[in-house]
Amino acid sequence: MRRVLRVLHLPTDVGGNAWGLARAERRLGLASQVLVKSSSRFGYPADICLRLEKRPKWERLVRVMLEFCRVRRRFDVFHFNFGSSLIDFPSYGMMLWDLPFYPRGKKLVFTYNGCDIRQKYPTLFRTRFSACHQRECYGGICNSGLLDERRRKRLKKVEKVAHHIFALNPDLLYFLPEGSTFLPYSVAFWERILPEKRRVAQERCLKVVHAPSERGVKGTRYILEALKKLKKRYNIHVILVEKLPYSRALQLYRQADLVIDQVLVGWYGAFAVEAMKMAKPVAVYIRKEDLRHIPTQMARDLDEAVIGISLENIEEVLAYYLENPSLLRQKASGALEYVHRWHSPEYVAGLTKAVYES
Repeated sequence: MRRVLRVLHLPTDVGGNAWGLARAERRLGLASQVLVKSSSRFGYPADICLRLEKRPKWERLVRVMLEFCRVRRRFDVFHFNFGSSLIDFPSYGMMLWDLPFYPRGKKLVFTYNGCDIRQKYPTLFRTRFSACHQRECYGGICNSGLLDERRRKRLKKVEKVAHHIFALNPDLLYFLPEGSTFLPYSVAFWERILPEKRRVAQERCLKVVHAPSERGVKGTRYILEALKKLKKRYNIHVILVEKLPYSRALQLYRQADLVIDQVLVGWYGAFAVEAMKMAKPVAVYIRKEDLRHIPTQMARDLDEAVIGISLENIEEVLAYYLENPSLLRQKASGALEYVHRWHSPEYVAGLTKAVYES
């Protein structure tokens, strides 16, 4: 009888991706768990939480050392998120320290989520506009170029041990080694997110929702400027969702007639996936040249599923849809069909399971 693969997702859960993926992997027959070093500020659950944020600095290192000794032989696959690992304390001179010490035969898989590998200056050279063009993004921590160098250095350590590398954003594959592949987002509570039926009519005030986890990344300043101008012409109410527990954020998403994700990164995030699962029309900037990194049919379906916007046409495109509510309904329907095809938990988990078992 074939033994069930034991999988541990660690040491963080960005956007609820690890939790949603692990639960889907369980349904496909894997024994998957999620371990996080600190509690999620958005309230995402985990099977094991070390709660390092409540411990003094000296105790954090001791705690992860003990946890490493406990788990290193208990699992067959270690799936690391956000380009990090369990014993990863650069300020202590311990960068990805545990990676060489997993027993022979264990598989080490990595998922890069965004700014764990995206590099500012190569992005400036490659694109006309992006989040990296915003000097205030994340308080300007990338402006010196030192983080670009650190990310390349960290990747060299990962490449030595990784059995496979996934990227959740297509543009990340410009920075990752050959053989790395795109992985669609999973979301934490797929089954609980149900389609919302809202009557979209020109005479009713339409609610527009934008939920930036980091304003500089999403281009929130440009989005709000465009919406301010549109409010003078259309009956709309803008809902800005920031720094709220996950459950409360979902409640606000359900009120939306139109969702705006971002206008800089060139791809959509977990927020957009959740909105599409609710059958909400989603406006987002998609960088066309990055689509060569995703399945061809997915790129075709995406064009029908979302409202394509950019820095150069936000106001014009949104005005067109606000004047034609029937088009919003069409995009809502297309979004729901798209998200079920390309982001269903079983589909995404099937991709990771194939890698684990290869």
